[in-house]
Amino acid sequence: SRRPRGRAPTAALRAPRPAPRALLGAKLASGGAAISGGMAVVWSETQVQSEPSQAASEDEWKPLPLYMARVDRFDEETVVDVLKLTTRSTKLKNAPLPSLSNAVWEAKDELTKDPFDMRKINNLGFMYLRDGQHDQCLNVLMRGWKRSNEIADESTRLRFLMKASELSFGLWKFRQALTIFRDIIEPSHPAELKSYLILGTQVWASNGDVSQALKFFQRAVEGEALGRTMRIFAIVSVELKKAGAYEAARSTLENMANGGAQAPCTDLSLVDAFIEGMEKRKDQVSPEQMQRWIIYGGVGVGLFFLLLFLYWLESRSLASMKLK
Repeated sequence: SRRPRGRAPTAALRAPRPAPRALLGAKLASGGAAISGGMAVVWSETQVQSEPSQAASEDEWKPLPLYMARVDRFDEETVVDVLKLTTRSTKLKNAPLPSLSNAVWEAKDELTKDPFDMRKINNLGFMYLRDGQHDQCLNVLMRGWKRSNEIADESTRLRFLMKASELSFGLWKFRQALTIFRDIIEPSHPAELKSYLILGTQVWASNGDVSQALKFFQRAVEGEALGRTMRIFAIVSVELKKAGAYEAARSTLENMANGGAQAPCTDLSLVDAFIEGMEKRKDQVSPEQMQRWIIYGGVGVGLFFLLLFLYWLESRSLASMKLK
């Protein structure tokens, strides 16, 4: 690929940025609104940083956003809102982008010059993700997946592999997501561990492993208050349902409620209704499916009449030859 002509170098356009701001918190890595449905969206932390010097910028690693990094922020949301924010019925889609930024073109050129540099692989993936280009981000990260042990910093390496597994999961490459996930060394930091356990629940469940999915879910909710547990359950409920582990996980919440003063009956009923609604929508024909069927049907009918016409021409030609 070549850089479009007429673009000014990035450095010439770069203006000084303000001082570092406070952590902005959880944000959708897809860059768009979450869509309700059957699979978790990318929910990541984002932090605004000051513009580093050119020398520091060349050597720095850009940490990829961590999946479900601030799950505690869901405590203020209703269970229905958590379901709408964290579940999808389609694959991750790229954000509309007329063209790549100068910074991305420069990062691509740098990686072309040194295609085995893990820092450049990581940073180009970071830029693609920042622009909402999920499939291109995953393609870049997959180039360095098997060499991730070359990343010296444990947190950076964890985020690299977590993002590769998360995007594979979001693009419905479930076996690939699990294969990458199994290469991740379990983190010790509480926030990173929570992210690891939630993604692990979804990845194992998406691959039909009920035992491992429940094991990760139990660890994800261990020691949590009932409200937090309910919201984690909402996040992973779609995948647990697909694996056949939904009822077992649901009973965990019922047992917690029986041991406490607060009953989660209302919230559980809302999750049940949401899951049942998704199951019913699977059997309904969407307008897009109907349009595809009409197109396929029209093409099929057209080919059928074309074959009939060709057969008639051939029969007529043979008949005229016999008359002669």
